Amino acid sequence: MSDEKFQVIVIGAGVAGCAAAYRLAKAGREVLLVERAKTAGAKNVTGGRLYTYALEELMPGEWADAPLEREITREIVMMMANGNGIALDSRLSSMDKLSYSVLRAKLDAWLAAKAEDAGAMVVTGSTVDELMVRDGKVCGVKLGDEELEADLVISAEGVNALTAERSGLITPVKLDNVAVGVKQVFKLPEAVINERFNTVSGKGAAMMCVGECTKGVSGGAFLYTNKDSISLGIVVDSQSWKKAKLPLADMTEELNQHPALACYLEGAELVEYSAHLIPEGGIHAVPRFCADGFMIAGDAAGLVVNNGFTVRGMDYAILSGIAAADTANEAIEANAYAAAALKGYETRLRQRVLKDMETYKNSHSFMVEATNIFTAYPGMAADMMRNIYAVDGSPAKRLTGIAKQTLAGKLSLFDMAKDAFKAVKSL
Repeated sequence: MSDEKFQVIVIGAGVAGCAAAYRLAKAGREVLLVERAKTAGAKNVTGGRLYTYALEELMPGEWADAPLEREITREIVMMMANGNGIALDSRLSSMDKLSYSVLRAKLDAWLAAKAEDAGAMVVTGSTVDELMVRDGKVCGVKLGDEELEADLVISAEGVNALTAERSGLITPVKLDNVAVGVKQVFKLPEAVINERFNTVSGKGAAMMCVGECTKGVSGGAFLYTNKDSISLGIVVDSQSWKKAKLPLADMTEELNQHPALACYLEGAELVEYSAHLIPEGGIHAVPRFCADGFMIAGDAAGLVVNNGFTVRGMDYAILSGIAAADTANEAIEANAYAAAALKGYETRLRQRVLKDMETYKNSHSFMVEATNIFTAYPGMAADMMRNIYAVDGSPAKRLTGIAKQTLAGKLSLFDMAKDAFKAVKSL
């Protein structure tokens, strides 16, 4: 057995784990951050958008040199049907520096370096095989033949929290509580991205798509502009995808070729692609947050909200890392590590993260059940716009007549009213 003992061991150098390690190191604690990849971020394919208030809370004024990609100043929501794209395009100059696109390989490595500079010990290329438990208390981790003891262990190992699962601290991930995401990164010159998205260097766009992109399966597509690349991907509900029996690779390839998106990818080089599970069970699926000598944070704790128009995960992961670190500091000061002594962790989560999750507690079930969102409505929107703008010399119709023509034989007003009621209730 190793004689080395830490006050806190953090498993996983994603944004949650790095945030916890950084905060603890800043407080002068003896903390070890363990990452299985050769470098922090090397295995993290999650990317897209980070809301910067969380970074500001973690390191006030110190995140200016973080490797963020582009400030999001253009929001696009697109409905896709029959090869068409109907987009709501917003440019919000008042949203000053509120969010940026990110590439996690860069961001995680930077955060891990910040934690190390603050005094944390960072070990990469090492897999935690299991937790050490003595007299019912988690007291360290096992890395192969090596045993490392700690007063506290924080699991931030991602959606597949196998270490915590093997120890019986959480239950295995259920199919209906996760989505499957495929992300691609396409290389393009910075100037080309600026031209195609009508923007300037440092500024960029975020796009959320629904409809034809998922072939009727509950889910959607996303696009984010980076400095010299585009992140494009698709996310589908696992249960809906399983029932549909559609190859995700084929859906992804058709997404790339869709006329509404292909114009952005012309001449681009695919440099990365990967798949990932995404927590989507919401507040109903969160695990027990702490046990004796143990806390769980980030995706491992299911702290993600997808309400259809925004996806929140990275900011919640950072907030949970901060909350876990602050709770650990209190425990160390009191020399008390039982679950009862760690209850402040959930209290902190309830102030922000869990409050948001409670607000959108029905959003996942609504998105899964409201199949018209992914089938009928995008097609109706496309038909409506085509009927409005098509001029072929035939007699003109009033807008009400065009609307009736569009709705005929598709959805009743009663069905639409039911969907609207459910949407208002859930979102």
